[in-house]
Amino acid sequence: MKVAELMDFLRNADPSATVLFVAPGDKEPDAQEVKFISSNGASWTREQGVDKGRPYEFLYMGEPHRELRTDCENVTYERVLVVLLAADEATPL
Repeated sequence: MKVAELMDFLRNADPSATVLFVAPGDKEPDAQEVKFISSNGASWTREQGVDKGRPYEFLYMGEPHRELRTDCENVTYERVLVVLLAADEATPL
């Protein structure tokens, strides 16, 4: 999701609504309140490819991990900026 998509979605939201985060694998009742947002400008890498016939996608901080993908095919790397949401009082990166 891009920030523009989030902003468009929130355009008509109640500004006093609480923002919750649902971790992967959790259900809505397990959601936690977002208490920290960071847009520190650090570069992240979106990596996509095929590993043993299965497509994969990773998003990670820093430079591409080219040396770790020797057996993968059709690998592409894209530098992306991210906005981080955390459910605890995280320290900026």
